[in-house]
Amino acid sequence: MDFAFIITIFLIGFIGSYISGMLGIGGSIIKYPMLLYIPPLFGLAALTAHEVSGIIAIQVFFATIGGVWAYRKGGYLNKRLIIYMGSTILIGSFVGGFGSKLMSEGGINVI
Repeated sequence: MDFAFIITIFLIGFIGSYISGMLGIGGSIIKYPMLLYIPPLFGLAALTAHEVSGIIAIQVFFATIGGVWAYRKGGYLNKRLIIYMGSTILIGSFVGGFGSKLMSEGGINVI
């Protein structure tokens, strides 16, 4: 990875997170297309849909940890709901992650 690519990815992460935070929407809906289309516009390495999905999964993981960290001190976490929903979210995430290996690039982009 060259320096220009690292800076581009950093800026996509920052700008995408800023926009999603300002609008109150999930950052993945903003950053997915940015990661897919912006690096090639600058002549940098193009990422595949599978790579972008993996990057977004890691981003969501760290954003979730940050949210839990912030909300736990305020007592806003419903532990019963976290256990019930968390287990189904975990199962759905595994099925989706492993299932994406069977999909084409175009299929992932559509979803």
